[in-house]
Amino acid sequence: MDGSLLTAEDGALASPYAFLAALTHFGPLFNGTLEGSSLFERLSAAALVEYLGGTPSVRSFNFGFPRPQTLRSFRQAIDDLCEKMGEGGGSASRMKASDMKDAGLDLAVWVPFKDGRLNQLSVFGQCAAGRNWRSKISELQPSHFCRSWMLEPPALLPLAAFFVPRQIGEAHWETDVLRERQMLFDRLRIARLLGDLDEQLVERCAIWTAAAIG
Repeated sequence: MDGSLLTAEDGALASPYAFLAALTHFGPLFNGTLEGSSLFERLSAAALVEYLGGTPSVRSFNFGFPRPQTLRSFRQAIDDLCEKMGEGGGSASRMKASDMKDAGLDLAVWVPFKDGRLNQLSVFGQCAAGRNWRSKISELQPSHFCRSWMLEPPALLPLAAFFVPRQIGEAHWETDVLRERQMLFDRLRIARLLGDLDEQLVERCAIWTAAAIG
């Protein structure tokens, strides 16, 4: 959105770009739920998967709270992530995570080798849909996350990625990228990477967008 108006003409509401623009303008909590944030995390994961080579060679895991489809605890989510990645050894037995939600980790994407051995490329991502996104840009440190919450950090520590639904102008782009030393995905990058999405996800994004601008 950013100063422009969205219309429902020509199927515009079904466009992921329209969802990202509406999310930027109205914020993730406009209807009192976290659905906007959850949908944004799924779109971000899909964009990162595509960037790293696409399915089926790339795997993803949505970790952000509230986690979809289940009420898994933080400890259970760590166990599930480690099992799927084949690294990490599970949740650290020493950890006290009864009140922990996601510790800043919203999504994980990795590229497994066909031999199943360690040392795979992985990326941990954080999504920030609110206006205070700049204060969150360095919250997630994958090395610290792994050492704090996993029994054994992955053989190759994950890279960091940060996702925002807004467009970051050229005047700020270089500063944000160089200062934080992580992959930065703004609205334009995300939208360009989104190809064939799950139809249900596209429909949910369109419904959210229509409700926001309606």
